[in-house]
Amino acid sequence: MDRGMRNQNEDANQRAETPREQVVEANRSESEAMHDTEEPEIVGTNLADELEMERIRSAEYLDQAQRTRAELINYRRRMEQEMQVARRYAAEHVIARLLPVIDDFHRAIDAVPQNDRENPWVQGMLLIERKMWSVLEAEGVKPIEAVGKPFDPSIHEAVSVESDGGDIVVEEFQRGYMLHDRLIRPAMVKVGQGKADSPDMNA
Repeated sequence: MDRGMRNQNEDANQRAETPREQVVEANRSESEAMHDTEEPEIVGTNLADELEMERIRSAEYLDQAQRTRAELINYRRRMEQEMQVARRYAAEHVIARLLPVIDDFHRAIDAVPQNDRENPWVQGMLLIERKMWSVLEAEGVKPIEAVGKPFDPSIHEAVSVESDGGDIVVEEFQRGYMLHDRLIRPAMVKVGQGKADSPDMNA
């Protein structure tokens, strides 16, 4: 009889524990389900952050590349300009050293009497002068206009001034020259009163 009662109590206990276990199991399943639901959201958030970081990094790399390219273009342009200037004025030093020789050549021709200008030897010298000037002009050399022009200290050097003053170049002692837009040598002149661009003075 006692054994039968124990069996009945055990059956009752098992029946009482079964709902409790089912509740625990149900809670466990619900917790796991919630965990499974939250994990993709966390993973998605991390992936979005990584993508944003990669986007920012890519933008920085692109900006650096564009800056480097711009600097390279500016460097090439600057080098090309410097090379053009160097080529443009490459002959400046040689021409400057030739100027005294050119001065002597002009003085020699100017000293020839007018009656001897038709002499074949003089004509040969004049032909040489024309050829020499064609070469110099091809290099960009041009003489500075002086006599009859207003005195310009940027291209004229006054070595004499008339007593009554003035600001017109009335006499040229030594011819000045430009190489393109650069001064090689200023014209040495006398400054005084006179008419600008006077034909008699330019003759």
